Amino acid sequence: MAHPRYIRWLYEQLPELTAKGILNREQETLLREHYGEVEERPAFNVGFLVAGTLGALLIGSGILLIFAYNWEDLSKTWRTILSFAPLVIAQLFYGYAFFYQRKYAAWTEGTSAFLMLMVAACIALISQTYHIWGEPEHFLWNWLLLSVPLIYLMNSSLVTIIYLIGIASWTMQVRGSDSVWYWFLLALAIPHFIYNWRKRTQAIRRDALGWALSLTLIFGWFGTIETRLPEYSVVGTMMLISGFYLLGLFLFPGRNRSFVSRPLQTFAVVSAFIFLLILTDNYITIPAFELNKVLFGHDYMAWAGITNFIILLVITAGYIYLLLGDFKTRKIIDHFAALLPMFGIAVLLFNRMNAEVVAILLANAYLLAWGVFYLISGIRERRMVWVNIGMFFILALATLRFFDTNWSLLLKGVIFVLLGAGFLFANLILSKRLKLKTL
Repeated sequence: MAHPRYIRWLYEQLPELTAKGILNREQETLLREHYGEVEERPAFNVGFLVAGTLGALLIGSGILLIFAYNWEDLSKTWRTILSFAPLVIAQLFYGYAFFYQRKYAAWTEGTSAFLMLMVAACIALISQTYHIWGEPEHFLWNWLLLSVPLIYLMNSSLVTIIYLIGIASWTMQVRGSDSVWYWFLLALAIPHFIYNWRKRTQAIRRDALGWALSLTLIFGWFGTIETRLPEYSVVGTMMLISGFYLLGLFLFPGRNRSFVSRPLQTFAVVSAFIFLLILTDNYITIPAFELNKVLFGHDYMAWAGITNFIILLVITAGYIYLLLGDFKTRKIIDHFAALLPMFGIAVLLFNRMNAEVVAILLANAYLLAWGVFYLISGIRERRMVWVNIGMFFILALATLRFFDTNWSLLLKGVIFVLLGAGFLFANLILSKRLKLKTL
């Protein structure tokens, strides 16, 4: 199905085409019936959205700074009144946006974020006034749970992004068994992703949510799992990375989209590259497989271990479903990211057979082959970015292995100059001869 923007453009041209006799009335009607009604896009202007968001943040910060002036000289009564004043003001703005400006993203996002921040400020000021001391993670837990309704009342993606950052920060502070509650907090925001990812008309919102989920979930993952268990830290991490890549192919289709507009895939490729690069030069100590620890946890309490195992099963099921969805039609370059967990399992097996050298050689071969196929695919499909990624993969691997040698600094310097010159020369020649695309 064509993008709504193109359908909208076609509908704008139809009256003129009919007037000139290029189309008749019947053909115009048939075209409109074929493409159907186009969903009207809400007023989602990036400039207004940024201005509204910055305005909310500046107002909130300014109010807190004003209250900080001579705060210690005020009585508890006045402190309490001033602690709730920003919250009341934020609710008034929020109510106005909810009833009168709901169709404008700048209003909905700005006032939602403003109210969310003022909730945090009110909690902090009241705690300071009445000396209700507690750990930062307790403050984050209370604030984030109170902020959940703001995600859905006006479909605020900005609140969702702040919320994701907050729960990732909370998880990194808590650690241990209690950190597993991260999955519960994340589940509260999942409906917002499902609702907005199904809408094809708000690409900016979808991309922003994709980047937010990618960049925060990886911290939540490592802050929650038991890294001493390689079934999670190696295979589970690779399963998550590949799942992101495959989910990106499903949610953000189209080869002509830039890497910025494909957040899940871009994140997956970068993460896989870093992970493989680490494996190419490191022996991993792999403890013996113990099913009991995988199911019930190594250092965690049983309920936390079971929860993490269930999450691993969910990620595995989702990965298998996405992998088998369009396996035959997927391009070779996609298989390198999609089949990463298979490589992770092979690494574990070789390490447990005391064949660490084989595992390292396999990691080097995998990364080198991926770079070569990126290079070849970029030349075939005329995409300069793919060519550059392939060359970067190869050069990064060559540079890492280069430092493993005992050659002289002069020789290393000469080789680096030659590699850099070759990189620039290849880009120049390919761009002129093949007229590669920039996406």
